[in-house]
Amino acid sequence: MQCQDCHEEMRWISNRNHHRCLSCDTYVFASELDDPAEPLERLGQAPGVACPKCHVPLEFANLHGKWRVCLCTRCRGYVIEKGCLATIIHEKRMAYQGEDAAPTPMDPRELDGQLDCPACLEAMETHPYYGPGTVVINSCNGCGVAWLDHWELAAIIRAPGKRPARGSSPIVPARPVSNFGHQEQDPLLRGGVSLLNLLLDL
Repeated sequence: MQCQDCHEEMRWISNRNHHRCLSCDTYVFASELDDPAEPLERLGQAPGVACPKCHVPLEFANLHGKWRVCLCTRCRGYVIEKGCLATIIHEKRMAYQGEDAAPTPMDPRELDGQLDCPACLEAMETHPYYGPGTVVINSCNGCGVAWLDHWELAAIIRAPGKRPARGSSPIVPARPVSNFGHQEQDPLLRGGVSLLNLLLDL
């Protein structure tokens, strides 16, 4: 596929379900935002932070109809609270009844990518997801959030391997909203409103 912006050849990223132009960083997605594998519903509100990859404003969205994230509509990556991420992976891997995805080797070049946390602007840790699937994610331990690229969650859910037992609970539960909102404790405070508090305000 040829990029419509710079006319260079686009690269198909099979485990991310999109084409990407490495020359001008344009994306062409193989599915819509409501793709059942990783459905996202735009809420049309802006949290006041920017995408760490595209540097365009993020906006709130609902993931799988339940979990609030900060979405980049350009690259479709998003910020999610780490406890929520652990919970949704547990729930969706437990409920998934489709065929396991074919294992895909991890691209070691992904480990070289450096992103800054959209909230505190400090460098995020780039590391493999320590669970099923060959996925590299970015996380900020200070802010308690993670950045996932498009379809990385779908790859984790569909990856082969042991699945949680029915009725079991995640090891790391989602953090309650009441833990946040105090300026001296919350590094995600923006203009008197906690971004993490808004992410968890379901």
